[in-house]
Amino acid sequence: MIRAVSAFAAVATLVVCFYWKLTFTRGEYVWFDHPDMVYLELPRLFFEARELHQGRVPLWDPHTWMGQPLIGLTQPGPVNPFNLLMMAWPLDAAGYLRTGVLNHYFVLLHIFAALGAYALCRQLRRSRGAALLGACAFSLGGFTGSVPWLDVLCGAIWAPWIAWFFVRVVRGVQPLMSAALGGVCLGMAWLSGHHELPLITSLALAAAWAATRRARLIPYAAITFVIGALVAAVQMWPTIEFGRLSLRWGPAGGPVAWNDRVPYLSASVYSFTPRGMLGIVFPDQGTNADSSAFLGVVLTVLALAGLASSWRHPAVRWLAALTGASLIYSLGDFTPVHGVVQSLVPGLDKARVPVRALLLFHLGCSVLAAYGLDRARRTQWTGRIAALFALAGLCVLLGALGWKLEAGEALLLSGWISLAWCALVYFRPRPPHVALALLFMLTEMNTALTRGWSSRFDEKGQPYARMLAQHRDIVEFLRREPGPTRVRVREADIPLNFGELHSIDMHEGYSAGVTENLNRFGRHLPTAQRFLAVTHYVGREPEFADWPAVFTSAASGIRVFRNPAALPRVRAVYLAETVPTAAHLAARIEQPTFDPVQTALILGNEAPKIDPCAAIGPVKLLAYAPNRVRIETNLQCTGLVVLADTNFPGWEASIDGRPGARIWEVYGALRGVVVGTGRHEIDFRYRPRSVYGGVALTAAGLVAALACCLAATLKKK
Repeated sequence: MIRAVSAFAAVATLVVCFYWKLTFTRGEYVWFDHPDMVYLELPRLFFEARELHQGRVPLWDPHTWMGQPLIGLTQPGPVNPFNLLMMAWPLDAAGYLRTGVLNHYFVLLHIFAALGAYALCRQLRRSRGAALLGACAFSLGGFTGSVPWLDVLCGAIWAPWIAWFFVRVVRGVQPLMSAALGGVCLGMAWLSGHHELPLITSLALAAAWAATRRARLIPYAAITFVIGALVAAVQMWPTIEFGRLSLRWGPAGGPVAWNDRVPYLSASVYSFTPRGMLGIVFPDQGTNADSSAFLGVVLTVLALAGLASSWRHPAVRWLAALTGASLIYSLGDFTPVHGVVQSLVPGLDKARVPVRALLLFHLGCSVLAAYGLDRARRTQWTGRIAALFALAGLCVLLGALGWKLEAGEALLLSGWISLAWCALVYFRPRPPHVALALLFMLTEMNTALTRGWSSRFDEKGQPYARMLAQHRDIVEFLRREPGPTRVRVREADIPLNFGELHSIDMHEGYSAGVTENLNRFGRHLPTAQRFLAVTHYVGREPEFADWPAVFTSAASGIRVFRNPAALPRVRAVYLAETVPTAAHLAARIEQPTFDPVQTALILGNEAPKIDPCAAIGPVKLLAYAPNRVRIETNLQCTGLVVLADTNFPGWEASIDGRPGARIWEVYGALRGVVVGTGRHEIDFRYRPRSVYGGVALTAAGLVAALACCLAATLKKK
């Protein structure tokens, strides 16, 4: 136990020291200076953290696209346990996540990934030093070390743990417990906030189970996948519900619905390139889908040595199959393999970024390098591996000098490191291989992957991360405006999710997908913005000439314009008109004779029974929170009370405490309830069956895993 703790402490120490820019510089450097992180993922985490600190568990996100289901949106992992622990830390004085917390959280995720890889290497009977190398290689280099998306990273870090439990089952090490805990890890990967890596990992795991060709392992495989599916349910059930009712955008151009096949153009755009394969060994070869394939000369040579010297081991042959298949798959449309596999496997088209299969390639290479390092410490292999390093070093330097490869500093450093290994072996036949390999490998990875991080003291540094602290004067102005406000933001001026970042309701937002009902009419039209209760427009220039400027930012020059014709967030109408299709709805809204003040449009043939009435009774918004909206009415005629928020399954309405009030979908997208005369109170609550049912299934999965562990423990006794 003491040795295990000390080994884990060594892993954590190496990761912390490797990321010294994040752990020791008090926020001078950040890891999240990336457009998708700043535009989408961090603003959504800021919103969720703010709500949690107010004692509310947000299931609905009111600050983007007139309201969307938070868990259904999936990114960046609203129910990911790691994210929830991170968001529990105190916010800063203004109510935002602290940079230091985000930096340390990133480091902790990499420590967790490294510990999983270390455990896997030790399970494969590698020495502690070699396992330490494999752990750092997987966590700090290649895909895991370079991926800029938090949700993708959170899916990647579970791969070595899943592999560890699989190996334990195959080797008969507490197979029942290992199968159950492997299922928990698989389910946790699906809670990460992105589906691609969990899907690829699940398919690889299924192939590995099948490759064992042992009938006695079938029950354990079933336990792993059943528990994994149950644990993932709290995220996947809402994701599927949202996916069926939404449209998603991608590089193929138009929106894609749930039943549509994702165009192969997406896979073509995000395929690993043959030139990118050079980047496995040589730095400065660019990135693929913003991720680097770089492993470096040290790790590549050791992985090749491990493959050649330990081929007789079944585990090495399995690792070779894993790395080879993952590399071929990641090449996407550069080989016919990916297209055939994607066409034959249902749902695989949803994993539209084949280059992300490099995760499994890098995991295999990291473990193979551990085999190689163990071989390097044996006399008969020391010289051979040194010769490989000499060859690699000469190729790098000759390529840089003679063949005119792009010779960046990192590339030249790799060449000198290779020659330095040879020199040390020549002058000292038994060098400290573990320390040498770790030092050289981490030096390569530092130079290639983290040296390029810019300082916040650099005038042009961190162009995206700086956006998180901008426009606070605009935020303060909007918060002083009589509410509730809803803003439309010009993306060219403020590209990030302004609303989620600052808890201000937005007309649209930066998102991978949005509910289909909001695509039934032109949201940008002045009439639509009236009944959508858009009160302000934020941009350098007005969208409409009759919207007056009411505020100008002294820092950025961006102005705020007020919509003089915006309708209230809650109001009553006394005329309802039916339209047969979404096309008729859009056309009716565009007609100059249409007046949203008086008339509600209802898709279909059935209209709510309301009384035409000239008098308008007061409608008051009593409380507005993510999961609940309370409205007070005092109508003189039976009318349709419209709440200008997105309608979605899971919303329920009660009137004066009596549940079951029907929610009408007004204008094809919003919520409406028929209310009689006199004083009444409407209570909208978001109670999605998908979330509550998912919680129950996840709890059942965890209980089943615990039961398996207890049964295995009692059987062992």
